[in-house]
Amino acid sequence: MDSTGTAKDTGLRTSGEVPHSGIYRVSHSQHHLPSEVTLLKDQKFPRCSRCSEPVLYEFVRSAPNVASYPGGFTVTLYELPELLPDDELAG
Repeated sequence: MDSTGTAKDTGLRTSGEVPHSGIYRVSHSQHHLPSEVTLLKDQKFPRCSRCSEPVLYEFVRSAPNVASYPGGFTVTLYELPELLPDDELAG
């Protein structure tokens, strides 16, 4: 993110193609989403499960491509869940 708090590369957003397998920082002011997610190359950046506003992403570090392991296992993440405050989970 730059000094204004926005993603440097606006191409890293909901529905865009993930350029590198790795860990991505999540930025979405409308809802409390996970702060980081692991995404795989050539998948689409996931949307917010609560709204249609774009979610912005920043590449943090690379991760090995799990598809290259024997028996290759992959999970596609289509949307990010809104995280609830601890007090709402207890009730």
